[in-house]
Amino acid sequence: MRSAPRFVQRSSAIGLLLAAGVQAQQLPVYPLGEGPWEYTTYEQNTRIRLSVVTRGLFHPWTMALLPGTATAANPLGDALISERRGTVRLFRDGTLREEPIIDLSQILPFDQLFDVVLHPDFATNHIVYFNYMRKAPRPDGTNGYYATTALVRARFEGERIVDLKEIFEARAWSKNFGGATSRIMFMPDRTLWLSLSHRLDLEAPQRLDSHIGKILRLNDDGSPAAGNPFAGVAGALPEIYSYGIRSAMGFTVHPHTGAVWEVENGPQGGDEVNVLRAGANYGWPVVSYGRDYDGKPMASVPWRQDMEPPLLSWIPSITVSSLSFYTGDRIPAWKNNLFVSAMIAGRIPGTGHLQRVVFNDNGEQRREQLFNDLQQRIRYVGQGPDGLLYLLTDENDGVLLRIEQIGTTAPAPLPAAGTPAVAPGQAVSTALFPQHDCAACHEVERRTVGPSYREIARHYTAARPDIDAIARRIIDGGSGNFGEAAMTAHSGISIDAARAMVRQILALGSTD
Repeated sequence: MRSAPRFVQRSSAIGLLLAAGVQAQQLPVYPLGEGPWEYTTYEQNTRIRLSVVTRGLFHPWTMALLPGTATAANPLGDALISERRGTVRLFRDGTLREEPIIDLSQILPFDQLFDVVLHPDFATNHIVYFNYMRKAPRPDGTNGYYATTALVRARFEGERIVDLKEIFEARAWSKNFGGATSRIMFMPDRTLWLSLSHRLDLEAPQRLDSHIGKILRLNDDGSPAAGNPFAGVAGALPEIYSYGIRSAMGFTVHPHTGAVWEVENGPQGGDEVNVLRAGANYGWPVVSYGRDYDGKPMASVPWRQDMEPPLLSWIPSITVSSLSFYTGDRIPAWKNNLFVSAMIAGRIPGTGHLQRVVFNDNGEQRREQLFNDLQQRIRYVGQGPDGLLYLLTDENDGVLLRIEQIGTTAPAPLPAAGTPAVAPGQAVSTALFPQHDCAACHEVERRTVGPSYREIARHYTAARPDIDAIARRIIDGGSGNFGEAAMTAHSGISIDAARAMVRQILALGSTD
């Protein structure tokens, strides 16, 4: 049986007040043109087009794609799109309906709407879920803000949403305005993951008697799911799956491992991606790489051995807002890359963008920022049934955008295969393949981070080299064959280019 954690209290009244003020201030507006926009991206010099699917959304939060509705004329299919003010819009037959199909602010004790998510059996039961901030009078009789997060189940009847029923009210009531967010995701076993934000409370995320700053695991009726790690622990709430969370902004499932990845906002620095584990403590606010809003370090240490470190982090913050693995085939060079949407970087307006993160088996390889020039707050990234990526911008005139590949741009040519790179016996400190980043780890004669090219050539020419196997190692990376640091993946290099590189390196073995 687990026991409740100890927590070292740290006050931050200035941070709480400033955080609320930052959220309330008016941000500049950066109008988005009609597009489309074209870009050359890093992986295999992939050319992409970003185009407007529809616009006229008011601060959309997410969209739920209706199964079986995609057509050649409407490749995304129909969708329900939630707007922060409480309205749900219907995108049908390629057109956004002008009027909302429901306004939850007129029905519920409402403050702010977050997700709209379909039940796994939606095709037969038509059930949808919403999570929202639920307001109520303060129990002490004073005036002012008082709210928690709640979960609602309803039914979609094609043109309207009916039979709303609140199935879960979080034990997360707070007078603090701000620090509010929540996300929902269903797993294949029909359990529902619900995130609860920190609510500007510096104690509750570390306490197991509160849902504030937690990831919850529920059944589809709102009850605690079987097997939760704190079930039966005295004083602990049975819905809690993990804790020490600041503001979880999205979930996604790793395409190979099946693990749940979560992205969350830090304060000024400390945005992070975590791999969720049952019963794990992710540290907020005891550990953090961020600073409070008055500039002071948020925590005295950035990590502790008894708390889970982030898999990825951002300093300064980019105000992460969602994440998704790309698993489609329409943009092959991006297969299994992680995409993270960002709304504002370093607290400078007009810096929203999309980040693409590349991994190999050893971990993160690189990050590419996309669409910085558009200056849009990107709230959501997700994959459509057509195998393309879609974005929602968090603006007064919010836009649904599509990313598609339109070709590749050929990289600079490699030297002719088999041509010696240097004369026999010539000692040089320069690197081969300047069109790639190989110089960071390899030189022709001298061992640096990795072995020298001559050392690699001697090793492989003595052992009947397998050109294709070595080429794949260049592309995919590996653990290292000479006792050196792990080999970085270079997924931006095509297999033909990698084979040419291998032949160029092996030619050095014949010049000794």
